[in-house]
Amino acid sequence: MPQRLLILFSTLLLFLIFSSGCATAPSTPGAETPKGEYVWPNPPATARIKWLTQWSNRNDFSKASEVLEFLIGKERVEKLRRPAGVVADSAGNIYVADSEMRMVFLFDMERKSLNFLGIGSLAGPVGLAIDNKFGVLYVSDSRLDKVFALNKRTGNVVMTIGSPSEFKNPTGMVFNEEKGWLYVSDTQNHVIKVFNREGRPLFTIGKRGDQNGEFNFPSYLALDRTGRLYVVDSFNFRVQIFDPEGNFINKFGRLGDASGYFSRPGGIGIDSEGHIYVVDSAFNNFQIFNSNGKLLLWIGNAGTKPGEFSMPLGMYVDSSDKIYVSDTFNRRVQVFQYLKEQK
Repeated sequence: MPQRLLILFSTLLLFLIFSSGCATAPSTPGAETPKGEYVWPNPPATARIKWLTQWSNRNDFSKASEVLEFLIGKERVEKLRRPAGVVADSAGNIYVADSEMRMVFLFDMERKSLNFLGIGSLAGPVGLAIDNKFGVLYVSDSRLDKVFALNKRTGNVVMTIGSPSEFKNPTGMVFNEEKGWLYVSDTQNHVIKVFNREGRPLFTIGKRGDQNGEFNFPSYLALDRTGRLYVVDSFNFRVQIFDPEGNFINKFGRLGDASGYFSRPGGIGIDSEGHIYVVDSAFNNFQIFNSNGKLLLWIGNAGTKPGEFSMPLGMYVDSSDKIYVSDTFNRRVQVFQYLKEQK
């Protein structure tokens, strides 16, 4: 690709993926949750992925915060506006960073309610990570260039991570529960930074470049069940894999416009069997790879139906193999289930 075109493409991609401005997104699909069964691949092939539901607005629960409605206005509280990062805690509660609303939506499955965290503290939330043991929700803010630790129930700020000027556009994050380590994509510094539970910096992974262990605008992160770190190396159009201490293990992916390639790679997740899920905003889908980077299946295209997307960004795969995808311009999070092979 000519150098000038590459620079133009990179600039556009930065705007699309990391911008947290207030541009108006297309209207949300109908408020009613779609009915029927949606599975991939299509019958008669054995189904491996099943669509479960979607979360988008106050109607997904019986009651939203009347106080917040009064302060902000009912129409502003009704639904997600620009969902980005998504994570679920061990109880199945879903947290969604909304960069336009400048807060985190909490779809509280335990209390059957919709709540809001970080109001007045956040300016451009993008990435999320959860520490289940201590009940802490980590939020990267790309406008303030900070990482906040919030009480996952009240939304109160319990800690701000990083010294002044520590970050330059922090985005993706993931938390290693066993080690108590928080990994943060410091995107425009082209490194991954690692902190302990007290917010103390431990070590840094990588530098700018295209060799093994180097990055060009790293974004979303994930961990597998063994603690290996998966990094979406956005402008190198690949996924890199590291051990917990940041030692390079493997990589896969390259720029292209066909299945198995990447154009605008976004969120990433790993299921219990080691399959790697990667969102691509340009393709309006997510692709599933084996542990060696071989394409197994892709799901999605442009649209508003179940399994269709409009610029998806964030992803999270929980311990029960539920797959959460933030469908940004459709203003919702879609939830899928990986169906294990029957033995």
